[in-house]
Amino acid sequence: MRHGVWLGLVALLCAAPAVRAQSGTLVVDTARFDPVFIRARELVVNGNGAAGRMLVDSVVAARVPGTPAYADALFWRAALAAGGPDAERDYRRIVVEYPLSRHAGDALFQLAQLETARGDRASAITHLERFMLENPTHPDRARAGLSLIRLLFDDGDSRRACRVLGRTEPGVSAADVELRNQFAYFDPRCAGVDTTVVRRAAAEPAKKSRASEETISKPRETKEAAPKPKAHASVGRYTLQVAAYTDRADAERLAKKLMARGMDARVVGTSKLFRVRIGHFATRAAASAEAKSLKAKKIDTFVTETDGEKK
Repeated sequence: MRHGVWLGLVALLCAAPAVRAQSGTLVVDTARFDPVFIRARELVVNGNGAAGRMLVDSVVAARVPGTPAYADALFWRAALAAGGPDAERDYRRIVVEYPLSRHAGDALFQLAQLETARGDRASAITHLERFMLENPTHPDRARAGLSLIRLLFDDGDSRRACRVLGRTEPGVSAADVELRNQFAYFDPRCAGVDTTVVRRAAAEPAKKSRASEETISKPRETKEAAPKPKAHASVGRYTLQVAAYTDRADAERLAKKLMARGMDARVVGTSKLFRVRIGHFATRAAASAEAKSLKAKKIDTFVTETDGEKK
């Protein structure tokens, strides 16, 4: 089995609670997933990855962008992708454009794992922290927390690592002995860190963010005038999408925050979904360069075309 296919299968098994390896046999909750995806998974598992991915591609092409069904198809295309970059592209798209999808948490977790595998710890930490904030009841919350703890310790940030440990470890099931032992391994390293406040906070229900604006910090108050938006060409084939909302007011609120930070943000769409986009770029390369710059500021975007935009 090719390495890329194996990565796709690992992502699928980790991301979807309804698809698990049990006693060496894959168990699938067919009531939860469309049978076509089950068939595609079986093809990949049995060594016919090309046919399985072609089947998923046909579903993606047939479904309407902006709908929950389309987000489901993107998730399966990512889970069965032949390589990490292809999977990352679709997971990132789910995170940015479909934050309310039932697979948004799965996509965040898998995106962080792919970033960790290629050594991008900063991005992985950002996505895992967002996962922990937005998915208080996710079945993989403890494993995501453990991944975050490891990364923070590797970065030398013991204080934050111990805070995550104090917030996450109490929720690990007593029946999951192996996972509890992995958490216990880090306990001695937190002996000198006061996590009392964090443990109290763990009892409070976490508020789920409705979009990716949680990763965008508010501009600092200052007496100086707000920076002017960056000048981009008024026309261009490519743009950067930050988020998509079912409520226009939410989209406009995020656009205003981005504009306050000097970005050429706008809301696109006259009906659901309302997309928040930044800039116009003549080439995909120019758009990708700006996306990389924004990523350094912890703002996730993906490149998309402006064809058919209605402002």
